[in-house]
Amino acid sequence: MKIHTNIFTFLIPFFFFLNSNFGQNLNISKSKNLLPFVVDSIAIQGNKTTKNFIILRELNFGVGDTVNQKMLIYNKERIFSLRIFNKVSIVPQISNRKNIVNIMVDESWYIYPLPFLMLRQGSWQKASYGMLFDWKNFRGRNETITGLISFGYDPQYGVSYFNPVLIRSMNISFRTGLFYKFLMNKSKIAKLMVGNEFEYKIFNGFIGLGKRISLFNEFNFLAGFQYLKAPKANLKGVSASKTSVDRVPYLKLQYTYDTRNLKQFSNNGIFANIEITHKGFGVNGINYNLLNVDYREYKTVFKLFTSRWRIALRHTFGKLVPYYDYSYLGFNEIVRGHKNDIREGNNLIITSLELNYPIIKQFDFSIKLPLLPQKLTSARLGLYLTTFGDAGIVFNNNENISINKFEKGFGFGFIILILPYNAFRIEYAFDGHLNGEFNIGTGFSF
Repeated sequence: MKIHTNIFTFLIPFFFFLNSNFGQNLNISKSKNLLPFVVDSIAIQGNKTTKNFIILRELNFGVGDTVNQKMLIYNKERIFSLRIFNKVSIVPQISNRKNIVNIMVDESWYIYPLPFLMLRQGSWQKASYGMLFDWKNFRGRNETITGLISFGYDPQYGVSYFNPVLIRSMNISFRTGLFYKFLMNKSKIAKLMVGNEFEYKIFNGFIGLGKRISLFNEFNFLAGFQYLKAPKANLKGVSASKTSVDRVPYLKLQYTYDTRNLKQFSNNGIFANIEITHKGFGVNGINYNLLNVDYREYKTVFKLFTSRWRIALRHTFGKLVPYYDYSYLGFNEIVRGHKNDIREGNNLIITSLELNYPIIKQFDFSIKLPLLPQKLTSARLGLYLTTFGDAGIVFNNNENISINKFEKGFGFGFIILILPYNAFRIEYAFDGHLNGEFNIGTGFSF
Protein backbone atom coordinates (compact mmCIF):
# COMPACT_ATOMS: atom_id res chain seq x y z
CA MET A 1 0.00 0.00 0.00
CA LYS A 2 1.58 3.22 -1.15
CA ILE A 3 1.24 6.39 0.89
CA HIS A 4 3.45 9.28 -0.08
CA THR A 5 3.55 13.05 0.16
CA ASN A 6 2.65 15.15 -2.87
CA ILE A 7 3.09 18.94 -2.51
CA PHE A 8 0.74 19.68 -5.39
CA THR A 9 -2.06 17.77 -3.69
CA PHE A 10 -1.45 19.63 -0.42
CA LEU A 11 -2.21 22.95 -2.14
CA ILE A 12 -5.32 21.99 -4.08
CA PRO A 13 -7.85 22.05 -1.18
CA PHE A 14 -6.75 25.58 -0.17
CA PHE A 15 -7.16 26.89 -3.71
CA PHE A 16 -10.56 25.25 -4.03
CA PHE A 17 -12.12 26.87 -1.00
CA LEU A 18 -11.27 30.45 -2.02
CA ASN A 19 -14.22 30.68 -4.41
CA SER A 20 -16.40 27.77 -5.37
CA ASN A 21 -19.42 26.50 -7.24
CA PHE A 22 -21.00 23.45 -5.69
CA GLY A 23 -23.04 20.84 -7.51
CA GLN A 24 -24.55 17.59 -6.30
CA ASN A 25 -22.83 14.65 -7.99
CA LEU A 26 -24.69 11.57 -6.89
CA ASN A 27 -28.23 11.88 -8.28
CA ILE A 28 -28.75 10.32 -11.67
CA SER A 29 -31.87 12.34 -12.40
CA LYS A 30 -34.86 13.94 -10.78
CA SER A 31 -36.85 11.91 -13.30
CA LYS A 32 -35.98 8.57 -11.76
CA ASN A 33 -39.67 7.65 -11.96
CA LEU A 34 -39.00 7.05 -15.68
CA LEU A 35 -36.99 3.96 -14.75
CA PRO A 36 -36.77 1.10 -15.41
CA PHE A 37 -37.09 1.15 -19.20
CA VAL A 38 -35.77 -0.52 -22.33
CA VAL A 39 -33.02 1.60 -23.94
CA ASP A 40 -33.84 2.75 -27.48
CA SER A 41 -30.77 4.98 -27.91
CA ILE A 42 -27.71 6.35 -26.09
CA ALA A 43 -26.63 9.98 -26.58
CA ILE A 44 -23.28 11.40 -25.49
CA GLN A 45 -22.66 15.12 -24.92
CA GLY A 46 -19.71 17.26 -23.83
CA ASN A 47 -16.92 15.08 -25.26
CA LYS A 48 -15.17 17.56 -27.51
CA THR A 49 -11.97 15.49 -27.57
CA THR A 50 -12.94 12.01 -26.39
CA LYS A 51 -14.24 9.52 -28.95
CA ASN A 52 -17.69 8.07 -28.25
CA PHE A 53 -16.46 4.47 -28.24
CA ILE A 54 -14.10 5.18 -25.32
CA ILE A 55 -17.19 5.95 -23.21
CA LEU A 56 -19.49 3.30 -24.68
CA ARG A 57 -17.03 0.45 -24.05
CA GLU A 58 -17.30 1.05 -20.29
CA LEU A 59 -21.07 0.47 -20.19
CA ASN A 60 -22.59 -2.83 -19.05
CA PHE A 61 -25.73 -2.22 -21.12
CA GLY A 62 -26.56 -1.37 -24.72
CA VAL A 63 -29.51 -0.53 -26.95
CA GLY A 64 -32.28 -3.03 -26.32
CA ASP A 65 -31.31 -3.71 -22.68
CA THR A 66 -33.43 -2.79 -19.65
CA VAL A 67 -31.83 -0.33 -17.21
CA ASN A 68 -32.75 0.96 -13.76
CA GLN A 69 -31.42 3.69 -11.49
CA LYS A 70 -28.89 1.43 -9.76
CA MET A 71 -27.41 0.39 -13.12
CA LEU A 72 -27.07 3.97 -14.31
CA ILE A 73 -25.31 5.05 -11.10
CA TYR A 74 -22.91 2.12 -11.51
CA ASN A 75 -22.17 3.03 -15.14
CA LYS A 76 -21.67 6.70 -14.31
CA GLU A 77 -18.90 5.69 -11.90
CA ARG A 78 -17.36 3.34 -14.47
CA ILE A 79 -17.06 6.25 -16.93
CA PHE A 80 -15.64 8.55 -14.24
CA SER A 81 -13.02 5.88 -13.49
CA LEU A 82 -11.42 6.60 -16.88
CA ARG A 83 -9.84 9.62 -15.12
CA ILE A 84 -10.31 11.88 -18.14
CA PHE A 85 -13.49 13.64 -16.94
CA ASN A 86 -14.10 16.06 -14.08
CA LYS A 87 -17.81 15.29 -14.03
CA VAL A 88 -20.13 12.63 -15.46
CA SER A 89 -23.94 12.69 -15.48
CA ILE A 90 -26.42 10.16 -16.83
CA VAL A 91 -29.99 11.34 -17.41
CA PRO A 92 -32.79 9.10 -18.70
CA GLN A 93 -35.29 10.76 -21.03
CA ILE A 94 -38.44 9.87 -22.97
CA SER A 95 -38.65 11.79 -26.27
CA ASN A 96 -40.95 11.03 -29.21
CA ARG A 97 -41.90 7.78 -27.47
CA LYS A 98 -38.27 6.70 -27.40
CA ASN A 99 -36.29 5.89 -24.26
CA ILE A 100 -32.98 7.75 -24.38
CA VAL A 101 -30.01 7.50 -22.01
CA ASN A 102 -28.14 10.84 -22.09
CA ILE A 103 -24.51 10.68 -20.98
CA MET A 104 -23.01 14.11 -20.27
CA VAL A 105 -19.31 14.56 -19.51
CA ASP A 106 -17.08 17.47 -18.58
CA GLU A 107 -13.59 16.83 -19.90
CA SER A 108 -10.63 17.50 -17.62
CA TRP A 109 -7.34 19.23 -18.41
CA TYR A 110 -5.14 16.74 -20.21
CA ILE A 111 -1.61 18.22 -20.11
CA TYR A 112 -0.12 18.96 -16.72
CA PRO A 113 3.06 18.58 -14.65
CA LEU A 114 2.73 17.16 -11.15
CA PRO A 115 5.51 17.88 -8.66
CA PHE A 116 5.87 15.15 -6.05
CA LEU A 117 7.64 14.45 -2.79
CA MET A 118 7.81 10.87 -1.52
CA LEU A 119 9.02 10.09 1.99
CA ARG A 120 9.95 6.44 2.59
CA GLN A 121 9.56 5.33 6.18
CA GLY A 122 8.78 8.93 7.07
CA SER A 123 12.45 9.90 6.64
CA TRP A 124 13.68 13.01 4.83
CA GLN A 125 16.95 11.15 4.23
CA LYS A 126 14.93 8.76 2.07
CA ALA A 127 13.00 11.46 0.21
CA SER A 128 12.40 11.30 -3.53
CA TYR A 129 11.27 14.45 -5.34
CA GLY A 130 10.77 15.51 -8.90
CA MET A 131 8.20 16.01 -11.62
CA LEU A 132 5.68 13.74 -13.34
CA PHE A 133 4.49 14.94 -16.74
CA ASP A 134 1.23 13.53 -18.08
CA TRP A 135 -0.32 14.07 -21.48
CA LYS A 136 -3.63 12.25 -21.37
CA ASN A 137 -6.27 11.57 -24.00
CA PHE A 138 -4.37 13.56 -26.64
CA ARG A 139 -6.14 11.87 -29.57
CA GLY A 140 -9.41 11.30 -27.75
CA ARG A 141 -8.66 7.56 -27.30
CA ASN A 142 -7.65 7.74 -23.61
CA GLU A 143 -3.97 7.33 -24.49
CA THR A 144 -1.39 8.53 -21.99
CA ILE A 145 2.22 9.64 -22.45
CA THR A 146 4.07 9.94 -19.14
CA GLY A 147 7.48 11.42 -18.43
CA LEU A 148 9.21 11.06 -15.05
CA ILE A 149 12.16 12.93 -13.53
CA SER A 150 12.98 11.94 -9.95
CA PHE A 151 15.86 13.03 -7.71
CA GLY A 152 16.98 12.26 -4.18
CA TYR A 153 16.47 8.70 -2.94
CA ASP A 154 16.17 6.13 -5.78
CA PRO A 155 16.44 8.74 -8.59
CA GLN A 156 15.04 7.71 -11.94
CA TYR A 157 14.17 9.01 -15.39
CA GLY A 158 11.72 7.50 -17.80
CA VAL A 159 9.00 7.75 -20.39
CA SER A 160 6.04 5.47 -21.07
CA TYR A 161 3.07 5.24 -23.42
CA PHE A 162 -0.25 3.45 -22.96
CA ASN A 163 -3.05 2.97 -25.50
CA PRO A 164 -6.08 1.06 -24.12
CA VAL A 165 -7.61 0.59 -27.60
CA LEU A 166 -4.85 0.01 -30.14
CA ILE A 167 -7.11 -2.22 -32.29
CA ARG A 168 -10.74 -1.34 -31.60
CA SER A 169 -12.33 -4.31 -33.38
CA MET A 170 -10.31 -6.80 -31.30
CA ASN A 171 -10.12 -4.84 -28.01
CA ILE A 172 -6.31 -4.90 -28.09
CA SER A 173 -4.29 -2.53 -25.88
CA PHE A 174 -0.62 -1.55 -26.12
CA ARG A 175 2.02 -0.21 -23.73
CA THR A 176 5.72 0.49 -23.81
CA GLY A 177 8.30 2.26 -21.69
CA LEU A 178 11.98 3.01 -21.04
CA PHE A 179 13.41 3.75 -17.58
CA TYR A 180 16.85 4.41 -16.13
CA LYS A 181 17.20 4.48 -12.36
CA PHE A 182 19.56 4.17 -9.43
CA LEU A 183 18.02 1.75 -6.94
CA MET A 184 19.31 1.83 -3.38
CA ASN A 185 19.84 -1.64 -1.94
CA LYS A 186 17.03 -2.62 0.45
CA SER A 187 18.52 -5.90 1.70
CA LYS A 188 20.37 -6.07 5.03
CA ILE A 189 21.99 -9.34 3.91
CA ALA A 190 23.32 -7.77 0.69
CA LYS A 191 24.64 -4.80 2.65
CA LEU A 192 26.64 -7.12 4.91
CA MET A 193 28.03 -8.98 1.89
CA VAL A 194 29.18 -5.82 0.12
CA GLY A 195 30.34 -4.17 3.32
CA ASN A 196 28.54 -0.85 2.97
CA GLU A 197 25.46 0.87 1.58
CA PHE A 198 25.27 0.67 -2.21
CA GLU A 199 22.96 1.18 -5.16
CA TYR A 200 22.16 -0.65 -8.37
CA LYS A 201 22.20 1.04 -11.77
CA ILE A 202 19.24 -0.26 -13.77
CA PHE A 203 18.03 0.20 -17.33
CA ASN A 204 14.63 -1.31 -18.11
CA GLY A 205 12.65 -1.39 -21.35
CA PHE A 206 9.40 -3.19 -22.11
CA ILE A 207 6.62 -3.59 -24.65
CA GLY A 208 3.24 -5.20 -24.04
CA LEU A 209 -0.10 -6.13 -25.57
CA GLY A 210 -3.42 -6.68 -23.81
CA LYS A 211 -6.67 -8.37 -24.76
CA ARG A 212 -9.95 -7.31 -23.19
CA ILE A 213 -12.03 -10.50 -23.19
CA SER A 214 -15.14 -8.81 -21.77
CA LEU A 215 -16.06 -5.74 -19.74
CA PHE A 216 -14.54 -7.23 -16.59
CA ASN A 217 -11.87 -9.64 -17.86
CA GLU A 218 -8.51 -8.78 -19.40
CA PHE A 219 -5.24 -10.54 -20.24
CA ASN A 220 -1.91 -8.74 -20.66
CA PHE A 221 1.37 -10.02 -22.08
CA LEU A 222 4.58 -8.05 -21.61
CA ALA A 223 8.16 -8.64 -22.81
CA GLY A 224 11.11 -6.69 -21.51
CA PHE A 225 14.82 -6.47 -20.92
CA GLN A 226 16.62 -5.34 -17.78
CA TYR A 227 20.27 -4.34 -17.52
CA LEU A 228 21.46 -4.15 -13.92
CA LYS A 229 24.91 -3.30 -12.60
CA ALA A 230 25.87 -4.28 -9.06
CA PRO A 231 28.95 -2.93 -7.18
CA LYS A 232 30.86 -6.24 -7.06
CA ALA A 233 31.02 -9.58 -8.89
CA ASN A 234 30.87 -13.11 -7.45
CA LEU A 235 28.58 -12.15 -4.56
CA LYS A 236 25.83 -14.74 -4.68
CA GLY A 237 22.45 -13.02 -4.50
CA VAL A 238 23.75 -9.45 -4.81
CA SER A 239 23.49 -10.16 -8.52
CA ALA A 240 21.75 -13.08 -10.20
CA SER A 241 24.78 -13.96 -12.33
CA LYS A 242 28.43 -14.52 -11.39
CA THR A 243 29.37 -11.11 -12.75
CA SER A 244 28.51 -7.61 -11.57
CA VAL A 245 26.18 -7.13 -14.55
CA ASP A 246 22.85 -8.91 -14.95
CA ARG A 247 21.36 -8.91 -18.45
CA VAL A 248 17.85 -10.18 -17.87
CA PRO A 249 15.22 -10.78 -20.56
CA TYR A 250 11.79 -11.37 -19.03
CA LEU A 251 8.19 -12.21 -19.90
CA LYS A 252 5.08 -11.39 -17.86
CA LEU A 253 1.58 -12.82 -18.18
CA GLN A 254 -1.23 -11.09 -16.30
CA TYR A 255 -4.95 -11.71 -15.81
CA THR A 256 -7.26 -9.09 -14.25
CA TYR A 257 -10.89 -9.34 -13.16
CA ASP A 258 -12.36 -5.96 -12.20
CA THR A 259 -16.04 -5.22 -11.48
CA ARG A 260 -15.47 -2.08 -9.35
CA ASN A 261 -17.70 0.91 -9.96
CA LEU A 262 -15.35 3.78 -9.04
CA LYS A 263 -11.88 2.32 -9.41
CA GLN A 264 -10.09 5.01 -7.39
CA PHE A 265 -12.37 4.76 -4.33
CA SER A 266 -14.85 1.94 -4.86
CA ASN A 267 -17.83 1.00 -2.70
CA ASN A 268 -18.97 -1.87 -4.89
CA GLY A 269 -17.20 -4.64 -6.76
CA ILE A 270 -14.27 -7.05 -6.86
CA PHE A 271 -10.72 -6.60 -8.09
CA ALA A 272 -8.58 -9.69 -8.65
CA ASN A 273 -5.17 -9.80 -10.32
CA ILE A 274 -2.69 -12.60 -10.90
CA GLU A 275 0.61 -12.24 -12.74
CA ILE A 276 3.57 -14.51 -13.32
CA THR A 277 6.96 -13.20 -14.49
CA HIS A 278 9.83 -15.37 -15.70
CA LYS A 279 13.27 -13.77 -15.68
CA GLY A 280 16.51 -14.84 -17.31
CA PHE A 281 15.69 -17.86 -19.52
CA GLY A 282 19.11 -19.25 -18.59
CA VAL A 283 21.07 -16.26 -19.96
CA ASN A 284 24.23 -15.97 -17.81
CA GLY A 285 22.74 -18.65 -15.56
CA ILE A 286 19.74 -16.48 -14.56
CA ASN A 287 16.47 -18.36 -14.24
CA TYR A 288 13.81 -17.48 -11.66
CA ASN A 289 10.13 -16.48 -11.29
CA LEU A 290 7.91 -13.94 -9.56
CA LEU A 291 4.26 -14.68 -8.76
CA ASN A 292 1.87 -11.94 -7.57
CA VAL A 293 -1.74 -12.52 -6.51
CA ASP A 294 -4.00 -9.70 -5.29
CA TYR A 295 -7.68 -9.98 -4.32
CA ARG A 296 -9.85 -7.06 -3.11
CA GLU A 297 -13.55 -6.75 -2.36
CA TYR A 298 -15.63 -3.60 -1.82
CA LYS A 299 -19.14 -3.45 -0.42
CA THR A 300 -21.59 -0.92 1.05
CA VAL A 301 -22.84 -1.95 4.52
CA PHE A 302 -25.11 -0.22 7.00
CA LYS A 303 -26.27 2.25 4.31
CA LEU A 304 -23.44 4.82 4.44
CA PHE A 305 -20.56 2.64 5.63
CA THR A 306 -18.24 1.09 3.05
CA SER A 307 -16.19 -1.99 3.84
CA ARG A 308 -13.16 -3.09 1.85
CA TRP A 309 -10.69 -5.88 2.36
CA ARG A 310 -7.63 -7.16 0.60
CA ILE A 311 -5.28 -10.12 0.65
CA ALA A 312 -2.14 -10.26 -1.48
CA LEU A 313 0.66 -12.76 -1.99
CA ARG A 314 4.11 -12.39 -3.55
CA HIS A 315 6.08 -15.59 -4.15
CA THR A 316 9.59 -15.84 -5.64
CA PHE A 317 11.14 -19.12 -6.71
CA GLY A 318 13.75 -20.50 -9.09
CA LYS A 319 17.48 -21.20 -9.43
CA LEU A 320 18.65 -18.09 -7.57
CA VAL A 321 16.43 -15.13 -6.66
CA PRO A 322 18.64 -12.03 -6.24
CA TYR A 323 18.12 -9.77 -3.25
CA TYR A 324 16.91 -6.90 -5.44
CA ASP A 325 13.88 -9.02 -6.39
CA TYR A 326 13.13 -10.24 -2.85
CA SER A 327 9.83 -9.47 -1.14
CA TYR A 328 9.89 -6.61 1.37
CA LEU A 329 7.66 -5.14 4.05
CA GLY A 330 8.40 -1.51 4.88
CA PHE A 331 8.78 -0.08 1.37
CA ASN A 332 6.07 -0.45 -1.29
CA GLU A 333 4.03 -2.64 1.04
CA ILE A 334 3.62 -1.66 4.70
CA VAL A 335 1.69 -2.81 7.73
CA ARG A 336 0.41 0.44 9.20
CA GLY A 337 1.84 0.71 12.70
CA HIS A 338 5.10 -0.90 11.45
CA LYS A 339 6.15 1.44 8.64
CA ASN A 340 9.76 1.56 9.90
CA ASP A 341 10.09 -2.21 10.41
CA ILE A 342 11.91 -3.67 7.39
CA ARG A 343 11.41 -7.37 6.65
CA GLU A 344 12.85 -9.32 3.70
CA GLY A 345 12.47 -12.81 2.29
CA ASN A 346 11.34 -14.83 -0.70
CA ASN A 347 7.65 -14.42 -0.01
CA LEU A 348 5.14 -11.93 1.35
CA ILE A 349 1.53 -12.12 2.51
CA ILE A 350 -0.36 -8.97 3.45
CA THR A 351 -4.00 -8.39 4.30
CA SER A 352 -6.04 -5.30 5.17
CA LEU A 353 -9.57 -4.46 6.28
CA GLU A 354 -11.06 -0.95 6.20
CA LEU A 355 -14.39 0.64 7.16
CA ASN A 356 -15.12 4.11 5.76
CA TYR A 357 -17.86 6.62 6.63
CA PRO A 358 -18.58 9.84 4.68
CA ILE A 359 -18.34 12.95 6.86
CA ILE A 360 -18.89 15.04 3.72
CA LYS A 361 -20.46 13.12 0.86
CA GLN A 362 -18.84 13.40 -2.54
CA PHE A 363 -19.83 16.47 -4.55
CA ASP A 364 -18.71 18.19 -7.74
CA PHE A 365 -16.66 21.32 -7.24
CA SER A 366 -15.35 24.03 -9.55
CA ILE A 367 -13.51 27.30 -9.03
CA LYS A 368 -12.44 30.16 -11.28
CA LEU A 369 -8.89 31.37 -10.69
CA PRO A 370 -6.86 33.88 -12.68
CA LEU A 371 -4.51 32.48 -15.33
CA LEU A 372 -5.72 28.90 -14.77
CA PRO A 373 -8.27 27.06 -16.95
CA GLN A 374 -11.34 26.01 -14.97
CA LYS A 375 -10.88 22.43 -16.14
CA LEU A 376 -7.71 22.34 -14.06
CA THR A 377 -9.49 23.60 -10.92
CA SER A 378 -12.51 21.29 -11.05
CA ALA A 379 -12.79 18.02 -9.19
CA ARG A 380 -15.03 15.76 -7.12
CA LEU A 381 -14.39 16.25 -3.39
CA GLY A 382 -15.30 14.25 -0.31
CA LEU A 383 -14.19 13.70 3.29
CA TYR A 384 -14.25 10.24 4.91
CA LEU A 385 -13.52 8.85 8.34
CA THR A 386 -11.68 5.52 8.15
CA THR A 387 -10.73 2.74 10.53
CA PHE A 388 -8.42 -0.07 9.49
CA GLY A 389 -6.52 -3.17 10.47
CA ASP A 390 -3.47 -4.63 8.69
CA ALA A 391 -1.42 -7.79 9.01
CA GLY A 392 1.60 -8.99 7.07
CA ILE A 393 4.48 -11.45 7.04
CA VAL A 394 7.64 -12.05 5.03
CA PHE A 395 9.19 -15.52 4.95
CA ASN A 396 11.59 -17.66 2.95
CA ASN A 397 10.80 -20.73 0.87
CA ASN A 398 10.37 -23.92 2.94
CA GLU A 399 9.94 -21.82 6.10
CA ASN A 400 6.98 -22.56 8.35
CA ILE A 401 4.62 -19.67 9.06
CA SER A 402 1.99 -19.10 11.74
CA ILE A 403 -0.48 -16.39 12.77
CA ASN A 404 1.81 -15.38 15.64
CA LYS A 405 4.56 -14.41 13.19
CA PHE A 406 2.39 -11.83 11.42
CA GLU A 407 3.03 -8.15 12.10
CA LYS A 408 -0.28 -6.52 13.05
CA GLY A 409 -1.45 -2.92 13.13
CA PHE A 410 -4.68 -0.95 13.38
CA GLY A 411 -5.80 2.65 13.52
CA PHE A 412 -8.04 5.40 12.23
CA GLY A 413 -7.80 8.50 10.08
CA PHE A 414 -9.30 10.79 7.47
CA ILE A 415 -9.36 10.58 3.67
CA ILE A 416 -9.82 13.72 1.57
CA LEU A 417 -10.88 12.77 -1.95
CA ILE A 418 -9.76 14.96 -4.86
CA LEU A 419 -11.04 12.93 -7.80
CA PRO A 420 -10.20 11.97 -10.47
CA TYR A 421 -6.69 12.95 -9.39
CA ASN A 422 -5.78 11.58 -5.99
CA ALA A 423 -6.54 11.47 -2.26
CA PHE A 424 -4.94 13.02 0.81
CA ARG A 425 -4.66 10.75 3.86
CA ILE A 426 -4.05 11.47 7.53
CA GLU A 427 -3.81 8.31 9.66
CA TYR A 428 -2.72 7.31 13.12
CA ALA A 429 -1.75 3.65 13.52
CA PHE A 430 -0.82 1.37 16.42
CA ASP A 431 1.27 -1.79 16.47
CA GLY A 432 0.52 -4.82 18.64
CA HIS A 433 2.14 -3.13 21.66
CA LEU A 434 0.03 0.06 21.20
CA ASN A 435 3.00 2.11 20.02
CA GLY A 436 1.62 4.81 17.71
CA GLU A 437 2.76 6.50 14.51
CA PHE A 438 1.41 9.09 12.06
CA ASN A 439 1.05 8.35 8.36
CA ILE A 440 0.51 11.46 6.25
CA GLY A 441 0.51 11.63 2.48
CA THR A 442 -1.33 11.03 -0.73
CA GLY A 443 -2.64 7.93 -2.43
CA PHE A 444 -5.16 5.18 -1.81
CA SER A 445 -4.41 2.29 0.51
CA PHE A 446 -5.98 -0.17 -1.94
